[in-house]
Amino acid sequence: MPLYIRDDGVKELARRAAEARRTNITEAVREALERLMADIEREREERDRALQELFREFDANPPDRVYGDEEMYDEDGLPR
Repeated sequence: MPLYIRDDGVKELARRAAEARRTNITEAVREALERLMADIEREREERDRALQELFREFDANPPDRVYGDEEMYDEDGLPR
């Protein structure tokens, strides 16, 4: 499946990256996308680890009491 890039600035970046790496544009774009995907995956893993840590902390230190609806909301259902 062909990939058409209509943005001249992106084309220029791809050309410059390929030239700097002494490769062709396809390989330069592949490398850039692989790095981007690795960054995205690393960010997801970091976020998931941070959430898991928050869950562990919450589980280890539950609140002293649980508030009922009447304490959290007024008679119109709006937060107090």
